Amino acid sequence: MQSATDEELAKEIGREPGDRLCTELFRRYSKKIYLWSFGYTHEVEEALELSQEILAKIFRNIRSFSGRSRFSTWAYQVTRNHCLGELSKRRVRWRDRLLSFEEGAGSEAIEAEVFSRVDEIKDLERILDAAREYMSMDEIEAFVLHYREGLTVNEITKIIGCANATGARTLLQSARRKFGRLIEEKGFGNDA
Repeated sequence: MQSATDEELAKEIGREPGDRLCTELFRRYSKKIYLWSFGYTHEVEEALELSQEILAKIFRNIRSFSGRSRFSTWAYQVTRNHCLGELSKRRVRWRDRLLSFEEGAGSEAIEAEVFSRVDEIKDLERILDAAREYMSMDEIEAFVLHYREGLTVNEITKIIGCANATGARTLLQSARRKFGRLIEEKGFGNDA
């Protein structure tokens, strides 16, 4: 089953759940969902808690995956909606984080290399904190979805809720420019 696509696994689990299939899909997505959750919470324990809730929700609702998009797109939407719902419930507690997260030109090769090695960089939280100083929440989300998760502009358009692909492209261009400035000013390319 390791050679099956995520979409094939999801459809098979929807038809007939089995430990082997569920374990494989869990193996592929547990880290991604944790990192996506961490992008909203910026706290390890809360991201772990949310990612467990989200994984349970994904497996409970896997039959609702229609196959019209990539499974990763669907899983990200479930994650995003769950995290935003939790943030909304905890509004008072999270207000400062959300405000700082929404506030606001190195070469693309350096940016892509540094961002693709983010798992190897020990101080992920420092990079995320620095990115929040430079980029809006939508810019960070578009940047992560494109460069980290490999989603297309059209997929990003749907996830973020832009009116059209031009809006997503604009977000990516702005995020790329700001990320380049972050790389230059904070020197992340030199310490990894």
